Amino acid sequence: MLKKIIKFIDKNILLILSSILVISIPLYPKLPLFDIIPGYIVRVRLEDFLILFTFIVLLVQVIRKKAALKTPLTKIILAYAVIGLLSTLSGIFITKTIPATFVHLSKSFLHYLRYLEYFSLFFIFNAAIKSKKDLKIIGATSVFSFLMVGLYGLGQKYLYWPVYSTMNREFSKGIRLYLTEHARVQSTFGGHYDMAAYLVILVPIIFLLTQDLTKKIHRLLLWITFAIGIWLMVMSASRTSFIALIAGLAVTIILRSIKEKTTSKKISFFLKKSLVTGTLILVIFSSFGDAISERLFQTLS
Repeated sequence: MLKKIIKFIDKNILLILSSILVISIPLYPKLPLFDIIPGYIVRVRLEDFLILFTFIVLLVQVIRKKAALKTPLTKIILAYAVIGLLSTLSGIFITKTIPATFVHLSKSFLHYLRYLEYFSLFFIFNAAIKSKKDLKIIGATSVFSFLMVGLYGLGQKYLYWPVYSTMNREFSKGIRLYLTEHARVQSTFGGHYDMAAYLVILVPIIFLLTQDLTKKIHRLLLWITFAIGIWLMVMSASRTSFIALIAGLAVTIILRSIKEKTTSKKISFFLKKSLVTGTLILVIFSSFGDAISERLFQTLS
């Protein structure tokens, strides 16, 4: 039995750790562990260690030839990393836009390392997902995280649940805050823009799942989750992200309608889902969108 457990963990370690990352990165409060640069807004958090540990496990699996870093994007990402390093060095030695002091040099390389950290997640998940079953596990975990983000946002708005922001130097120390009446919801994220970017990616995926799952109860739960996601976006009052989400859903509906077998079904699917989705967004927008509508009108004027 012990050998079977060890064999199972060895085979699925990246999938297990990826699932933990899918839950912990969105949901764990943005509480700092310590300053990496004294007084700077960017601080080290628990998720940084989780990502580092998972990437080390990936490298071990690569050495053991049980995983690979080779993907269709590996060369592009490597080129981006090299150009980013050269750009940083150029700012220090050629254009002098980065002062040659410890603080500024540390900030520059810290941001560079953060981008590499973000890219590492791509390689981790690419190596973890080896089959449709693995993809379903990550998908289900992502939906769960998304729903918890939405429920925490509701609690933040109506039940006085705390906010941990990283929007400025003082807040990023881990100070517990509470939303005022007209403050933007940011749920478990460090800022409303971060949450809005997360929604732009996940909401179209949630919409697709509402169309392709067969059980009615699952589809109903996903539609509720989808509605909560739209509500979160409206409450974030992020104009660019809101427009990006509408565009993303439009493209998603178009691409999904193409999968229908006949032209009439393609048109019917597009019109029906556009009407349902558009009506839902309009209802939520008109009911809760005072802040974002004001900001949109300001942009237009």
